[in-house]
Amino acid sequence: MKHSIKITLGTAKGETKPIRLRVSFLSQRVDLVTGLSYEEKNFTNGKAKRNTVNANRQTAVEVNLLIAEQVEFIDTYFIQCQLDHRRPNPEELKLFFNNKFKSAASTINADILVIYDQYIKQKEQEKQLAYKSILTLQFLRKSLIEYDKNLTLKQITPTFLNDYKSYLESTNKYKNTSIHVFVFLIKGFLNYLQKKHYINVEFEGLPTIKKITNETQSFLTHEELKLFYNIRCDTPTEQLSKDLFLFACFTGLRFSDLSALRKADIHPDHIEVVTKKTNKRILIDLNRYSLELIHKYTAPEYSGLKRLFPPISLAHYNNILHSLFTRCGFDTPVTLTYFKGSKRFEVVKKKFEILSSHSARRTFVVECLQKGIAPLVIIRWTGHSNLETLRPYIAIVDNLKRQEMSKFDTDL
Repeated sequence: MKHSIKITLGTAKGETKPIRLRVSFLSQRVDLVTGLSYEEKNFTNGKAKRNTVNANRQTAVEVNLLIAEQVEFIDTYFIQCQLDHRRPNPEELKLFFNNKFKSAASTINADILVIYDQYIKQKEQEKQLAYKSILTLQFLRKSLIEYDKNLTLKQITPTFLNDYKSYLESTNKYKNTSIHVFVFLIKGFLNYLQKKHYINVEFEGLPTIKKITNETQSFLTHEELKLFYNIRCDTPTEQLSKDLFLFACFTGLRFSDLSALRKADIHPDHIEVVTKKTNKRILIDLNRYSLELIHKYTAPEYSGLKRLFPPISLAHYNNILHSLFTRCGFDTPVTLTYFKGSKRFEVVKKKFEILSSHSARRTFVVECLQKGIAPLVIIRWTGHSNLETLRPYIAIVDNLKRQEMSKFDTDL
């Protein structure tokens, strides 16, 4: 990678001036602080004069060797960029250089946060995380500063994850389920730091966090699904939201995949997509109800769309669903249990308050299990990683079966 390095003295009062390296490449310029200084009269052509010393009693030989080492480091960085087929980045170069040569540790604002922002940007570009996870990462940026405003790369120790978890618990702001997600996402960032050679730390395992998940309560029963299917819609946007939710109930697709579903992904008897969250290719067989919606949105009036459904934002979609769920009368009391630290809490909410767009995917799994479809077949459709992920749903269906059997206990 073509670049140039100019060794000059910076500006400062007195005879002694700081030595800086000015790196130019791709019409960009980066000034790097060497941490060295020399008297102006004894420094020419980028080198300290022989048989001289600086104010720190470093000889010309020592200073010139240190500068040569720094120049070699910069050259190596550009060679590595070329080997990796990636463009050199001014901030990345500065961070690499400071991490290796700067004696005083950089503060979080000049260091970790810059890398953290690059990490989020990369995840957004590569679409490796769901939109909600990206928002959570952006939220956690502030929590890193609050955790330790003077945090540096050199202060990230093997106990960092446990220390960070303890800090989150001490704020008393978050449920344990949220802390679990926060720690998991920060672990991903630490892995990124390791991969990019910013740090070399062997971390302890993910800390144990006592938690109960209530997500599997957020689904529609078969009777509720029938009620939702037959509800009347007053506006085109309501109808679209209803159809999106029903299509997810009959296919198990997440909203991120549903909103990106192209007509080209649809075949006569199945859908074939690569999921955004896991980057996994899945094939979903079609049924009567999913085909019904496909025929509706491939009609001539929608011929101008490459995607199956017209666009709608997730926030707007959820707001409309909330209104529809309320009109359906989904107000069964639901007890939610959660932990904050070691303390257990319970709160009772109406069912429509906990339902969301993702409830459709859970409804699909429960419906499949109730119809006796093998779990191995279900995870091929949904893209779940293994059968263990279906265990909570199996428990739900077993409980529903017990409730049905209990009807025999009443008098005939």
